[in-house]
Amino acid sequence: MTSNNYFPSSKFNASLREDGPLPTGAATQTPFANATHRYVNAPSTAADFPMPPTIDEPKFGGARVGTMPERRLSISSNYSRASEMVFGKDALLGPRRPRPHKIWKKKYIKLIVVGDSGLGKTTLIKSLISIPGERLQVHDGSYTPTDQFRRDPESLCSTVSWRDEEDRVIWVYKIQDTPGYGDELDVFRNLKMVQEYIESQNKKWLELEQARDRKEDLAELEDPRVDLCIFCIPPHRLRPIDLKYMYELGKYVPVVPVVTKADTMTIREANTYRTEVANRIANPMVPGIHDKINIFRFERDTLERAGVQDQATPHPPFLVVASNDISEELAAAEPPLFWPERRYPWGCAEAFNKEHSDLLAVRALLMKEALEEISKTKRQRYEAWRRTTLGGLKLGRKIISALMWTIVPAVICLQVGRAGVRVEDVKRFVRKNVDRVKRLRGSKGSGPASVPLIEAPKPAPVAAPVAAPPPPAQKKGWGF
Repeated sequence: MTSNNYFPSSKFNASLREDGPLPTGAATQTPFANATHRYVNAPSTAADFPMPPTIDEPKFGGARVGTMPERRLSISSNYSRASEMVFGKDALLGPRRPRPHKIWKKKYIKLIVVGDSGLGKTTLIKSLISIPGERLQVHDGSYTPTDQFRRDPESLCSTVSWRDEEDRVIWVYKIQDTPGYGDELDVFRNLKMVQEYIESQNKKWLELEQARDRKEDLAELEDPRVDLCIFCIPPHRLRPIDLKYMYELGKYVPVVPVVTKADTMTIREANTYRTEVANRIANPMVPGIHDKINIFRFERDTLERAGVQDQATPHPPFLVVASNDISEELAAAEPPLFWPERRYPWGCAEAFNKEHSDLLAVRALLMKEALEEISKTKRQRYEAWRRTTLGGLKLGRKIISALMWTIVPAVICLQVGRAGVRVEDVKRFVRKNVDRVKRLRGSKGSGPASVPLIEAPKPAPVAAPVAAPPPPAQKKGWGF
């Protein structure tokens, strides 16, 4: 049976999968007698199996010899090379688009801790950001006067940083401590100080945005803006001054309420106090407060990832226990563990034990799970503040412009009127000089250079004084 194909498809594919040597010499066997070769010699009967026209056919003793290429890559070798290119380390031809190489960038988070004196704000900061084997030297704000905070707030600021290798992000984490407002006779003086500090950080960032001589991108500059406020609430009793302070401060930055020294309350007292604080925050019932307090609202999924138990209120205040004392046994273990605890004669209160304190959940929220939410909220809040600030500056410029075109001319006219200058004389003077300028410009400057463009008004001629009449002549002699 004859066929128009040079090689049957199955046999041809089978021959291509073989990497045997190329046959040479005269062909004395059938085309598929030796299937191990990639190519076969021409058959003895050219009519049955005609050779391709591209093959030279010199005859040696009546036999055809096919002159083939020395070597040809097989499909398997081609696939192996292609698979290396597609599925290799720098794959660009795979079923998914390549992942770009990320560069390192910095992100800044800045918190501020506010509360009454003696509530353990500094201890809370150390428990939040410390790790095993690290002794952070946090300046105690309880003994810092308010004037020192006004002069140098950075002296109460603690900074830590760490690297996120997967996203190639360097997180710079700052916590700003503040003096306790209980030491001030005027609590609102302390409140004003904190508000001015938050406002000054926003203004500093606005100046960086508008700086004409800035040489770096804003993403590479340190962000001084405050993201969040940790407000420390005393245990057992929530005072109206605490609610008022929290409400006024919430106008500038969202507040996270934290009840410190929760180990001073029993289990029943802690649960009751948690509900009371949540209800008072939602409805303060304090004179001067006509709205809800601006509390930072964590998403429910974020709370679940952080391990916050689902309470009756969706955003309860956190009851925490912080301590400067740590468990030496756990710190010396392998791997070491940072475990603050407070020892009493009747037991031990563990700061990171979920049954004793919410500090571990607060740490997970503020340092891991909610970082992107906090940064996003800060940007939105700053944009609103920026629009208000720049809008106020624009309104001020409009008011100044209106004064310059209304009040100032009116005052000038009033002074001119008091000086005795008539309006007709001013109009005549202006008209005369305008005509003179037009006439000089029309003459193309041919006039003498010493002639001024505007002729000063000539003073009015002063009338000659009238001579007084001579006294009457006296008569000689006795005048009766």
